[in-house]
Amino acid sequence: MGMPAELLARDLQSVLEGITPLEAVLDNPRHQQGALPACFHGLQHFLADEGIRAKDQDYRRMQEEEMRKLIRLLLAGADDVTLWRITFLGAAGA
Repeated sequence: MGMPAELLARDLQSVLEGITPLEAVLDNPRHQQGALPACFHGLQHFLADEGIRAKDQDYRRMQEEEMRKLIRLLLAGADDVTLWRITFLGAAGA
């Protein structure tokens, strides 16, 4: 995996697995010029909602499914408009 979107997808998978903190991915300079700007706002919601996910299983499942969806889109080479639709506030139709 050498492409920027693929590297971001790998790092986000690591977040989903509980290996890497999302802050580390968001702060990683190698992501700044790739797909991250298109999904940064949504990922900020995921980051901010950690406490809600801990208390609400349905919300946790929805956000984790959105993360999996974002990872699939990144691996598929989705455009910025499609990535931007993943807000982590509800199920996106992307």
